[in-house]
Amino acid sequence: MGVDNFSYGSDLVGYIVAESSYGVAAKPAGTDAFRATAITMGAPVGREFPNDRRNTRSRIERTVTRTPVQPFSASGILRPSGSAGTAPDIGVFIKHALGTETVSGGTSVTYSLLKDPTALSASIYRKTSDLSEGVYGGVIQNLTFNWSGDSYVTWTASGVGKDYIQTGNTLANGAGSSATSLIVDDADFYSKYSVISVGSTDDIQVTAVDYSTNTLTIAASTWSDDDAVAPYVPSGTFAGDPLFGTAGSLSLDNGSTTITHLGGSLSINTGIDLLNTEYGSDSAADVTVPAYREVTGSLDFLVRKDEVNLFNEFRRNVQKDMLVTIGDTVGKRMKINCNVTELDPTQRDSPDADMIRYSVNFVALASSSGEDEVTLVFD
Repeated sequence: MGVDNFSYGSDLVGYIVAESSYGVAAKPAGTDAFRATAITMGAPVGREFPNDRRNTRSRIERTVTRTPVQPFSASGILRPSGSAGTAPDIGVFIKHALGTETVSGGTSVTYSLLKDPTALSASIYRKTSDLSEGVYGGVIQNLTFNWSGDSYVTWTASGVGKDYIQTGNTLANGAGSSATSLIVDDADFYSKYSVISVGSTDDIQVTAVDYSTNTLTIAASTWSDDDAVAPYVPSGTFAGDPLFGTAGSLSLDNGSTTITHLGGSLSINTGIDLLNTEYGSDSAADVTVPAYREVTGSLDFLVRKDEVNLFNEFRRNVQKDMLVTIGDTVGKRMKINCNVTELDPTQRDSPDADMIRYSVNFVALASSSGEDEVTLVFD
């Protein structure tokens, strides 16, 4: 029988780590792990054809140009921590999308908006079998939540990073004692900022790779010839139960109007990007905020006779304070609070015999002071 040579999605684990400095990859710890249904990472490269060859219609050369930003996305089922005052495992995604995390021990974790989030960047990793991949210098450009009465509550986060990390599995080519140059059989299994195990030593970060000599630069370590040089990812620590759409509520007008609804969504387009055009740099050099933040969403309703007036209020653009509570148990719920919400009804359907439904798109606006169009609270 041969050795299984494939990586499988069933082994997927994600990690997200806040960086101390933009563009310097941070190593993951077990507490940085998050559960995910999917994690995708692009690894585009910059290559161009010079157009100064005019004596032929053939392509003769390509040159390496600027490293494009590296796209990533992650999605999963929403799991509050189970303890009021403890952040969920996706807390870094939420903080980096909104800007501020305020922990009130034993009570709540509140995420609110920050005008200037340019100091926030993260390293995001995914681990499957004997392969680890990552993006560093990452910023969150969109965060979305979806909920309905007959499914799990889900989240999706996406963004771009400065560069890509790959860590595979090969062997040491020669022994080393308190050495910083590790020669391997094939350095193309690794990238700068790979985190590896070699010999009996774990959690070693590669600071440089010389592909011509198959040499990895690492902190002083000891190993034997033919020792495995493998990806190191700590065992994840997880907490919290998945939220299903059987518990929660929607209220308007500072809680005075409670409405039953079928489900909805919230989308936060952060307006955050990476600056990747500066002369003299070969990859994204900084975090920027070149666009307005947009907080939008949707709600789905059944037409109830005693709530028909709301449809007309929505059409008249009567602004509403909106609170969506997902979950109903302390430590196992999230609240979405939009203080100034404009709701735009789309259309009522016309089923043959079933109940009539309608959908509403909404936009959350800020007060005159700004940066307060939405808060997320785990309590």
